[in-house]
Amino acid sequence: MAEFLTLLLGAAFVAAAPLILAGLGEMVLERSGAGFNLGLEGIMLVGALAGVLGSAAAGPWIGLLTGLAAGVAGGLLYAVSVALGLDVVLTGIAISIVGAGVSTYAFEVIAPAGRTNISAPLLPRLSVPGLAELPVIGPPLRELSVGMWLAIAVAIVAAWALRSTRAGLRLRSAAEHDTAVQRGIAVARYRLVAALIAGGLAGAAGTVLAVSTIGTFTPGMTGGRGFLVLAVVIIGRQRPGGVVAGAALFAVMDGLALLAQTRDLGLPTEAYHALPYLTALIVLCAHARWLHRRGATTISDGPGMTRSSVPPGAGVPSPGTIDSPPHPKGVFHGRPDS
Repeated sequence: MAEFLTLLLGAAFVAAAPLILAGLGEMVLERSGAGFNLGLEGIMLVGALAGVLGSAAAGPWIGLLTGLAAGVAGGLLYAVSVALGLDVVLTGIAISIVGAGVSTYAFEVIAPAGRTNISAPLLPRLSVPGLAELPVIGPPLRELSVGMWLAIAVAIVAAWALRSTRAGLRLRSAAEHDTAVQRGIAVARYRLVAALIAGGLAGAAGTVLAVSTIGTFTPGMTGGRGFLVLAVVIIGRQRPGGVVAGAALFAVMDGLALLAQTRDLGLPTEAYHALPYLTALIVLCAHARWLHRRGATTISDGPGMTRSSVPPGAGVPSPGTIDSPPHPKGVFHGRPDS
């Protein structure tokens, strides 16, 4: 049993890092009131390819930067599209489709099937003295990838920044558009920054996925993780610690699917592969049901923009809704700093 738990935790640590990074970025985007980005899947794929190419050319740290930069570009594309009045949902879906197509095509051009392959050096592994001697959890921590430590560091920084810095408090205030404008907060600017952070962390997540254990790019290698991130943020209630916990839950499921390929766990391997997505579907349905029971509705304010309408006493706007006044420019239009 101890051996099984050790193997499960080792697989879970590998799977958790990309979910934590992308989840923290999506959390920042939603906390700013700019809605949710369904394009994370495509951004992660582009980030994975850019990270592998950068890592192969100049090492894994440069690869992490190139993946981050590719993700920022994806976040900028999302922000500009929504600012121009395009629908948030359709924009995200389009970015996912385009990202998957562009990454696959670029990879086939750079490394044609049957001819060449891209081999990138992996991110280094760090061992913390003392942790390796712990029972069960010690062996997985003995050589934990830098990607996981990076995810933990980003979670700590995000928790501190959102709670203790002026920029973090203003970003959270941007979700309450009318109040924020009255206080002179540049709502559009903070939501743009949030979109860039979300894109950058999604790109970094794709890079970590590619260069933590594999060292190469495979078309569609994210396997729907970009969509699982939305469930991770809901489970985490838009809190850094909650996002880490939600990512850990899905990472354990991913680890079970991996172990089911070599061990008899009582169910077909396909059942364990489907478990994370079934769980995400249940979470999203339960969240929608919860919103319905609260009496929350969405009112269209124009192309690519909705805002929450909640009866008096129902509480704060629900996670994922966009609290913006009517304006044809969408959620990224706001008054500049006074």
